[in-house]
Amino acid sequence: MPLLFEKHWLLPDNPPPAPDCFIIPSYALKDKSTPTLPTIAEIELAYQWWQRFPQAHLIMCTGDNQNLGVSNASVMAAYARKLGIPADKIIEEDQSLNTYENLINAQAILRERGFQQPTLVTLDLYTRRAVATARKMGYKNLHWLSAYSRGEPAYGYKFFQTHSRFSLYVYELLAMLYSRIKKWI
Repeated sequence: MPLLFEKHWLLPDNPPPAPDCFIIPSYALKDKSTPTLPTIAEIELAYQWWQRFPQAHLIMCTGDNQNLGVSNASVMAAYARKLGIPADKIIEEDQSLNTYENLINAQAILRERGFQQPTLVTLDLYTRRAVATARKMGYKNLHWLSAYSRGEPAYGYKFFQTHSRFSLYVYELLAMLYSRIKKWI
């Protein structure tokens, strides 16, 4: 349940009628083999939708942006396989280090694979920024789904970013400001 101060920030979902791919940017890892609760919530929401549309692929996004020696995408893919998603339905985008790069690299995969109905699957507090960034990049036929999660400390410098629901919210406000300065949105 979103906190009262978050309600103005949350963007309503725009569910896809027939998704062919789900783009899931990482929201951090706890350690070398475990996603944080926000990232798990994103993967599990994508899994629920994938069960309805099993022809769709999941693009797990983010490289080793926490200096763990492993990409977030590979840890996310392992979690998705444990849920029952076949490896051939999972694409690992393991080069990006931030949202902008996540979406640029995912867009290249969309073009390469011919996906026509991309669906972002993000933490609800992150959806506004991710959608604004994708729109600025020219994503076509964009849809999005938002996962709710409480916070949980992540590894390294992301500890405070993901520590609590409040810290997630504050981080997203600051990240939106930074994205405006960088002209990503």
